[in-house]
Amino acid sequence: MWDKKIFPVVVICLLAIHSVQAGSVHSKVKEGNKLFAEGKFDEALNRYQDALLSDPESPLIHYNIGNTLYKKKKYEEAIRSFQKVIGTENVTLEANSYYNMGNCLYRLGKLPESILAYQQALKLNPNDMDAKYNLEYVRRKLKEQAKKQPLAAQQQQQQKQKQDNQNKKDQQQKKQQKQQQKQQKQTQQKEQQQKKQQQEMTKKDAERILDALKNEEKELQKKRKVQVSGKGFYVEKDW
Repeated sequence: MWDKKIFPVVVICLLAIHSVQAGSVHSKVKEGNKLFAEGKFDEALNRYQDALLSDPESPLIHYNIGNTLYKKKKYEEAIRSFQKVIGTENVTLEANSYYNMGNCLYRLGKLPESILAYQQALKLNPNDMDAKYNLEYVRRKLKEQAKKQPLAAQQQQQQKQKQDNQNKKDQQQKKQQKQQQKQQKQTQQKEQQQKKQQQEMTKKDAERILDALKNEEKELQKKRKVQVSGKGFYVEKDW
């Protein structure tokens, strides 16, 4: 991209203005041009706008203001200033305005519109090599974008498919995790139930054993009572 036509134009003649006023306008524009060349775009813009107050219809001043706004990257505002130059009797100035509008539109990402602006510039000045270069440059850009669009769509489809597969995989993993958790819970419940049953059985067994021991103890006590009452006292024989 070439921005070679972004430069200030000196006001050479202002026929409709009084000579003193013309001198004032010319002075302000000259000061603006000097500031523009020094890269002081805010100050340059102020000078051009001061000059515009004295000559609101000047295409030259509007052109300089458009150039300054372009440098400040205020492309929409710059386009509006360049549009005010269209229709001027100065064909070169009008052609340059179309060229600079093309540059602004390109910077805004409006490539088809910038192509139209460069074409208008070439209608007014067919020998403008910068306009020809930029026109072909933007056309190539559009062709590259057109080629990239199917590829981008394919990549988006692949990305979507990849995401869908990942989602399915995640869902399957979640399902498996839920099943595992369910199985673990069931296993834990079964183990707890078995443990509880074992504890109950152990308690019952202990009670049965205790009861059996008590019964045995009672039987022994009965037998001892029978033996004592049956034999009586032992008396030594008298020989």
